[in-house]
Amino acid sequence: MAVENNVRAVERALAILDCFNSSKNSFTLTELARAIDLSPSTTLRLISTLESKNYIYRNPENMRYYLGYRLAQLSDIAFSTMDIRLIARPHLERIHQEFNESIGIFLLKNNQRVCIDRIEGDRILKTSIQIGGVQPLTQGAAGKTLLAYLPEDVIRELLTGESSVTLGEIHKIREYGYTVSYAEKEPGIVSIAAPIFGSDRQITASLVISGPSARFDQYLINQLVSTTVQTASEISSEMGYIKA
Repeated sequence: MAVENNVRAVERALAILDCFNSSKNSFTLTELARAIDLSPSTTLRLISTLESKNYIYRNPENMRYYLGYRLAQLSDIAFSTMDIRLIARPHLERIHQEFNESIGIFLLKNNQRVCIDRIEGDRILKTSIQIGGVQPLTQGAAGKTLLAYLPEDVIRELLTGESSVTLGEIHKIREYGYTVSYAEKEPGIVSIAAPIFGSDRQITASLVISGPSARFDQYLINQLVSTTVQTASEISSEMGYIKA
C-alpha cells in the first residue's frame, strides 16, 4: 500500500505541474485544487513539497503559484541533450511506410544545410539523399525552407548575386509554411519541404520528401504537402516548440 500511495502522490504532483501552460501560467490554491479534483488541504500538501524543491514558486504579493526555477534548469538540460534524429526517426519511418518515397531531415548549420538522417524509397525510380553532405540554402526545397526563416538581413546577404531564387519567393515560403521545388537539384525530381522549429522558436531543421516527377502528380503532391507540414509541426512540438 505504501508503494501505491507513493505512486499516487507522484501522479498528483505531476498533475499539478501539468496545469501550467502558455495560456495560464499562475494559479491560486483553490484553482489548482479544482483543476486536479482534490481537496484544498491535500493539494496544499502536494504544493508545499513541490515548493520546497523549487518546482513551484508562490508569489507573496498575490498569493498565486508559478512554476519554479528548477523546472527551467531541467528544461535547459533536456533541450541541450535532445537529438532531433531520435525524435524525428519514428515520423520518417511512418511516412516511408505510407508513401515509400525518399525522406530526409536537413539541419541548419553555419548558414548551410546538412542532411543528418534519411530513409530512401525502395522503388526503381527514386531520389538519393546523402547524409553528411553540405549544400547551400539557396537551392532545393530543404535549403530554401531553412533560408526563409532566417533574419531578413541574413536572407538578403545570402541572396546577393543569387539568380536561382528571389526574395519574393523566400517570403512566400514563410507565408505558406512549406515549399515545393521542381528539378532544382536533380532533373526530374520534385521535393516538398517544411520547417522544424526548436524550443527557442528559431528554425532548426527542415523535413523534405522527394521523388520523381513522373510519379509526383498534383494529387500526390497535395497529399505530401499536407503530410510534410503536419509532421514537421509534430516534430517541432516534440522539440519543445510552442507557437506564439
